[in-house]
Amino acid sequence: MSYNSFVYLFVFLVLAWLAWALLPQKWRPGALLAASLVFYAVSARQYTVYILATAAVCWVAGQQLGRLDALFQAARKDLPPPARKEMKQRVAALKKLTVGASAAAVLAVLLAVKYLPLFARLAAAVAARLPGSPALALPAFVQPLGLSFFTLMAAGYLVDVYRGVSEPAEHYWQVLLFLSFWPHVVEGPFDRWGALRPALLDPPAPSYRDLTFGIQRIVWGLFKKMVVADRAYVYVRAVFDDWTQYSGAAVIAGVVMYTLELYAEFSGCMDIALGSAELFGVHLAENFRQPFFARSVGEFWRRWHITLGAWLREYVFQPLCLSRPLQRFGRFCREKFGPAAARKWPVWLALCLTWALIGLWHGAAAIYLVYGLYYFALQWLGEAAEPALVKALPNLGAWRQKPAWHVWQVVRTWGFVGFGMLLFRANGVRAAWQMLVSLLRPYAGSLLIKIDARDAMVLAAGAALMLAVDWAHERGHRLRHALAARPLPLRWAVYVGAVLLVMIFGAYGDNYEPAAFIYAQF
Repeated sequence: MSYNSFVYLFVFLVLAWLAWALLPQKWRPGALLAASLVFYAVSARQYTVYILATAAVCWVAGQQLGRLDALFQAARKDLPPPARKEMKQRVAALKKLTVGASAAAVLAVLLAVKYLPLFARLAAAVAARLPGSPALALPAFVQPLGLSFFTLMAAGYLVDVYRGVSEPAEHYWQVLLFLSFWPHVVEGPFDRWGALRPALLDPPAPSYRDLTFGIQRIVWGLFKKMVVADRAYVYVRAVFDDWTQYSGAAVIAGVVMYTLELYAEFSGCMDIALGSAELFGVHLAENFRQPFFARSVGEFWRRWHITLGAWLREYVFQPLCLSRPLQRFGRFCREKFGPAAARKWPVWLALCLTWALIGLWHGAAAIYLVYGLYYFALQWLGEAAEPALVKALPNLGAWRQKPAWHVWQVVRTWGFVGFGMLLFRANGVRAAWQMLVSLLRPYAGSLLIKIDARDAMVLAAGAALMLAVDWAHERGHRLRHALAARPLPLRWAVYVGAVLLVMIFGAYGDNYEPAAFIYAQF
């Protein structure tokens, strides 16, 4: 059930909202759970068992962690200091064992389903080169809907309960509701149990503001997806799926189109998801913040897929920096290369491993690993080159205060991100290299590949409107609140006009192949 389908928008959402709004307040969490399970079961069918099992593991582990904490708190008052210290150590060891085993069980499913196909392909390729070896039949691996998202949210739940940041859920259905909540189960955002628990378990009464703000955001997401992303998809597919036929300006246009497509589609999906949740008084975490106005690659990633970056920073990067192996590595660097190396090199190593995981999270292929390490290399080189750059250009500090320098930073970041998008979309490392080399060759054909002049004009106008809205947000304007302050007839004229805009200019019908949401594949 796609977020932009008629069934989702006009059947599922309407029925779910009516059931939620008409039921007594104490039954509304049950309505959200029922709607979430219906959505997931319709979309994933028999693979719903994965999310049911994941929620069960999290609930049992959370209950065990809660009992251990309660046991220690009840017994510590009556114990002498030596016995209290010993019990604290034993409880800490049991908690660590519980969270380690449960997190390993949850992540093992993700690793098996997502990465075993890679090893199966490698084994088949090796066997095919052996003389007399029969061809190996590759097993079928099916990745359940949203596996990469609800698995990481489940791991975050376990760690938060272990650290005492959040209280464990009392009932199994509460964990299941948190993981399966349909607005974030397909493509995120990565929400945290402590942040969503109040709205999910004690939902507010229906409000006109939540309803209208939710509809606003859903329509804006549909505009991004259907008017911009789905049009750009036609061009992108033609260039990247048949890359040997294009070169020069055509490849550059394909990269620009894919960057536009991915942003319009992913942020559009987030708008639909966050708008859907807002209808029910649930406010999910923001996942984008005008990324194309970033002045550096690091800033770009603090604005793009924000919740993935926050998850990896808290649950991967920071624990890596504090881990014993990296602490030992830091001491080794201090002894061999001095205190400066001891401060920087362990952090760089943790950052390298984190970026490698970001790449591999997107898929089990070499191109994704290259994609992740490419962004690590950019950040590492930028930081390493900074002292030499400042020394070589004494006036650099003054230049950096000028508006022209800020424009240059944004344009430079676009270039780096564009190359990253080529890596991300290319059909493997070989294809990415060939497309990069082809940039040096001229292209003699028309740049209107698979789209006509009318589609190109609509696409350009849609992209310009998206950037204009982002620019307004970057300048601090709150457009949704400004619209809500207008008179009722004007507000609803804008709403109806926006719906008609999507209906008239949306890319759908016999001439368009429906494009699935890209990040739903991860």
